[in-house]
Amino acid sequence: MNKLLNKLNTIINERKKSFITIGVVIGIVISLISFKKLIWEDQEKAEILNLIAITYIENANYQTAIFGDSIKKFHDLPEELTGDSIEFAGINGILEDSKLKGTSAAKFSKYLLGICYYNLALEEVEEEAKKEYFSKALESLDNCKSKNKAQSSRAKEVIGDIFLELNQPETALEYYQKALKIINHRTNKNTSAKPFLLKKAAVTAKILGNNKLAKDYYQEIKDKFPKTRSAKDIDKYINELSN
Repeated sequence: MNKLLNKLNTIINERKKSFITIGVVIGIVISLISFKKLIWEDQEKAEILNLIAITYIENANYQTAIFGDSIKKFHDLPEELTGDSIEFAGINGILEDSKLKGTSAAKFSKYLLGICYYNLALEEVEEEAKKEYFSKALESLDNCKSKNKAQSSRAKEVIGDIFLELNQPETALEYYQKALKIINHRTNKNTSAKPFLLKKAAVTAKILGNNKLAKDYYQEIKDKFPKTRSAKDIDKYINELSN
């Protein structure tokens, strides 16, 4: 079991009336333009904050990515934007901000939050704290709704990883299959993650004793992704399941 687990990571009277109507229409148009501009600015701000969070995540500084800088700090803005710097209150700051949480960028923030909690769980030694981190990761990732197929698939995959860590391989496999379904969608152009996901699904299927399904996943790797790292020793895995 452990060996298998280890194989396994977006909205003047008549003339006076006309003028009033025109004025109202103009007022509405101006309001809509202003609102759109406000949303655009909020979206842009949330995107910048997400980029700062990603920098922390890449450096395995998950607590700062979630809760923000512990010491007041200003981050430089791209040259094309007005202003010199921005404060970072963490991913939670984006999701708790009344203006930012309604942006499409905030959907990505939920995904990043889930990734942070997942990694914190993997680092945690104390069992109760580990379970709490996994629970928070599941909540964030399960609420992560995105039109981006790669992001949606990755979210399902990580949920699968979490359930595998929690020794629930049956549920894990269900989420790996959901992730594969998203990747296989005709509108998805990026299938680079598919062979690794297939391998996770194969290992999990074998854990569940479903050798035929595991073999099918391994065979798909061999047939469609023979030059990927996931295809290493693929014949050995297939042969093991054939005996």
